[in-house]
Amino acid sequence: MNDSDKALEHLQVIRGLMEKATVYRAVSVPTAIIGGLVALITSAMFYVRNEQFDTATTVSIWLGVAFLVNGIHHGLIWKTAQKEGEPYLSSGLRMALKALIPPMFVGGVFGLALAYGPAADLVATTLVWITFYGLALMATSGFSPRSLRVLGLAFTLVGSLLLGLHWVDGANIMAFISPQRTAAILMGMTLGLFHLVYAGYTRSQQRNSLLEA
Repeated sequence: MNDSDKALEHLQVIRGLMEKATVYRAVSVPTAIIGGLVALITSAMFYVRNEQFDTATTVSIWLGVAFLVNGIHHGLIWKTAQKEGEPYLSSGLRMALKALIPPMFVGGVFGLALAYGPAADLVATTLVWITFYGLALMATSGFSPRSLRVLGLAFTLVGSLLLGLHWVDGANIMAFISPQRTAAILMGMTLGLFHLVYAGYTRSQQRNSLLEA
């Protein structure tokens, strides 16, 4: 396959993804609701029982939450593909993974290095993950709904600005509480509330579209 054929295939994939924008919203909304609620519950647990978890244990639990929500998300994608008679690993999903994996991988490794390194900086780990998760969402801007891009921008701005403040101060950005509680608040605010706000907004847009149809 020459370069022109590859470019044409990519254009066809992007066109197909844009035509299915409502499908991606429908899949992402339940994931956002589930992920947001799980993040809020986990954050509340860490906030209340912060003395019982060290940095390594806290990071391990959050990684488990991430894998759980990601598994649910891909389960919904598989269910949608089965319903429409399409392959699970479609060309569109492959393109999305190509956009998502690099920032997610770099952010994951960077965060783990901060968590398990000599400094064991839990707050920095949390903010790095928030920032790179936002960058991953923004990397899909060529074929994702605008609402998802805005969500990614919110994660990126909040994460990067607070990370800068954290490193400039050289200390916990909320020095009056423990790093575990700071991380819990940050995760609850972003992975929890941001996702729920996104889901609520997207649901309202879907209802408006149905009423106008």
